[in-house]
Amino acid sequence: MVFGWPRKRRRSRLVAAPFPAAWESFLDRRCSLWGTLPEAERSRLRDDLRILMAEVSWEPCGGLELTEEMRVLVAAQACLLTLGHRVDDLLAVKTILLYPSGYRAPDETMDEAGIVTEEMDDREGEAWDVGTVVLSWEDVQNDARRLDGRNLVLHEFAHQIDLLHRLEFRDPPARGGAAFRRWNAIMHREFAALSSRRRDRVLDAYGAEDEAEFFAVATESFFERPSDLLRVHPELYEALSAYYRQDPAGRR
Repeated sequence: MVFGWPRKRRRSRLVAAPFPAAWESFLDRRCSLWGTLPEAERSRLRDDLRILMAEVSWEPCGGLELTEEMRVLVAAQACLLTLGHRVDDLLAVKTILLYPSGYRAPDETMDEAGIVTEEMDDREGEAWDVGTVVLSWEDVQNDARRLDGRNLVLHEFAHQIDLLHRLEFRDPPARGGAAFRRWNAIMHREFAALSSRRRDRVLDAYGAEDEAEFFAVATESFFERPSDLLRVHPELYEALSAYYRQDPAGRR
């Protein structure tokens, strides 16, 4: 991606400023994933999260009073996904909507006769095509405290990255080659296995809904329970490690 000089200068000024001590303290206290990172990766993440915070639109919903700390916590976890690539992989996301807690949204279903029914559905977050991520702040902060394989920010931003790569037909890994065929085979096999048993020691059963949800659920486990995923699903771990160009089990 080619950027104009104004954008490059703006980014350079942004990351040249000292990282706010209040943000560092907040992440130390509230973000368990932050605590797993070595200093070199923290340094990169400090720059990336500031870029994401500055270049997407943040919209509070449902009466939420949006704070800087909220934006920091969301951006830090989202940018973890692109530490092995570029933060620009996240910038197809143009808008982040943040609700105080779970919210209700219309949902359409079609039965076998083709009749469409619309009803209200309870939600914690969602990803709309490429461009918008919706999150419940209550769930964001609760998930950030734990490393239990459930992380709303990782899940919804994984959907955005997955869709972006599918649309642009690009890495990771390169399509058409042996690496891609292996990646594809592993992901299909692991999805089919979870779909058949619906129970797993590491992966949430929600991943059996469809292949997109499987990728997002596997991403949550890859970053939050990497040692467990490596032990129980070594090929899946290898595939995700190649995809994200990261080795979170090695950080532990």
